[in-house]
Amino acid sequence: MKRPKRVQLITYLDPDIHQRIVTHAKRTNMSVSKVAERILQSGKYPDRSLEQSVLRLLQVNADQARLGNLLLKGMNEAADGHLVRQMQSLLREVRQTQDEIKARIADLKP
Repeated sequence: MKRPKRVQLITYLDPDIHQRIVTHAKRTNMSVSKVAERILQSGKYPDRSLEQSVLRLLQVNADQARLGNLLLKGMNEAADGHLVRQMQSLLREVRQTQDEIKARIADLKP
């Protein structure tokens, strides 16, 4: 027999705790069930700003990857050695920035 993916939990709460969960659910645009689940998993209220920060950092990282790919394409098409060395230097900086972004994301994630 298959195990259900989710199980219903019925509980009784103080009205003020229930109201805090409902208010937080509305503020973060999440369901009450999802807020309660996250509180039980992490022991604290979910932080939407943290998730948004991680998404923004991932977008910046993707922009850096596109910039690196353009630099690689430019290096392959350039004939001037001095220009290629400058582009290689920029490419190293882009890769270092990407590594820093990945480290920051890892620090932000709980």
